[in-house]
Amino acid sequence: MTTAHPGFAPTAPPKAPGASLSLVLGIISVAGLFVLVVPVFLAPLAWYHGVAAGRRVEREPDRWSGRGEARAGAVLGMIGSALALLVLAALALAGLGVLLASAQGSGYRS
Repeated sequence: MTTAHPGFAPTAPPKAPGASLSLVLGIISVAGLFVLVVPVFLAPLAWYHGVAAGRRVEREPDRWSGRGEARAGAVLGMIGSALALLVLAALALAGLGVLLASAQGSGYRS
């Protein structure tokens, strides 16, 4: 039989390694796209760390917490990865357009 100890509050387990990191990387990657395109390439790291931290929490829920942060980081990483693919596709199309335009020439002969 367990007795309640007045004034004793059980502490929550520590956050899983990578849970907060994935959330921070996910926010930087998605929000950073609108400021500078480079941070969007951090999204796959957010996705990876979020999934890894989520698995740690699922395997050992008594030892780790931070499932929500891990899941949010993974989702933001997925969104950022999709945006990164769109940015790469846009850059590839722009490069192809420049290449085709330069191959056409100006039409004037000197």
